[in-house]
Amino acid sequence: MELLIISMKVNYFSGKLLCLLLAVSGITAAQSTSCNFNESNSLKAYLKPSKHTVPLIMAHQGGTENGLPGNSMATFKNTYEKVDCVLLEFDIRMTADSLLVISHDNELELRTNGSGLLNQQSWEKVKDLKLKDSNGKITKYPIPTFQEVLQWSHDKSLILIVDKKPETDLAKTISLLRKTNNLNKSVLICYSLTEAQTAHKLAPELMLAVGFNSPAHIAAIEKSGIPLENLLALTPRDLQEKTFYQKIHDMNIISSLGTNGNVDTLQITASKPLYQKISKSGPDIICTDNPILVQSIFKEF
Repeated sequence: MELLIISMKVNYFSGKLLCLLLAVSGITAAQSTSCNFNESNSLKAYLKPSKHTVPLIMAHQGGTENGLPGNSMATFKNTYEKVDCVLLEFDIRMTADSLLVISHDNELELRTNGSGLLNQQSWEKVKDLKLKDSNGKITKYPIPTFQEVLQWSHDKSLILIVDKKPETDLAKTISLLRKTNNLNKSVLICYSLTEAQTAHKLAPELMLAVGFNSPAHIAAIEKSGIPLENLLALTPRDLQEKTFYQKIHDMNIISSLGTNGNVDTLQITASKPLYQKISKSGPDIICTDNPILVQSIFKEF
């Protein structure tokens, strides 16, 4: 009996110590368990519609809250610390000297204090440029490289949503994911079924996000030869009928809807009921510029 009591006390204090260590490190209990994707099929098992009662949060460009610019290391770190098991979405482009970097646009003046086209300039010429925030204000944050993001993320409890722009080298992107041990926690956005089929041949284990824009498109996906377990559905920005999402769920595929640029721009009193309506209508993931805010809405339940 005394041994049992001692064992219970040890377990109790061990649990307290674990919680303290997690708190100090900035990792939540949920991140330390259900958001670990070291095993080859763990992400596929996690990204299923039956697994979640509240929407997953996809941070568009990592999020643009707290005055931080999208697609910056500062944004990625801030969102990771505050959003449980975040789906961190970011954009990859390539410089003239074939370095993969994080940038939403090819036109440098749109998101930085530079000018000209990113793909026509060397990394040496753009590495010291500074990113603009969502209001166009120049910040102190530089353009990150893909390598930099992957070195930071490889031991983190999160999901990478890799938006490789169509002109960016597919094989190079997948190779770097593999070399940095990020393949198991990544979803690659594909802009066509052909690209998705090529990506699947290069990395059969990699999850792919493709457009599910209509019943006809869904039928084409079913015939594509890509295993359905490898897919995440990107659905139209306009909310569809519940039957549309149910069809995707019947395929055991999780679906995402983007609110960036529309619902995200509204005041919280107007946006909150819209986020809730989206969740009740069928989409499993909300892709948003405001990941911290959206998570707070659903943590109320």
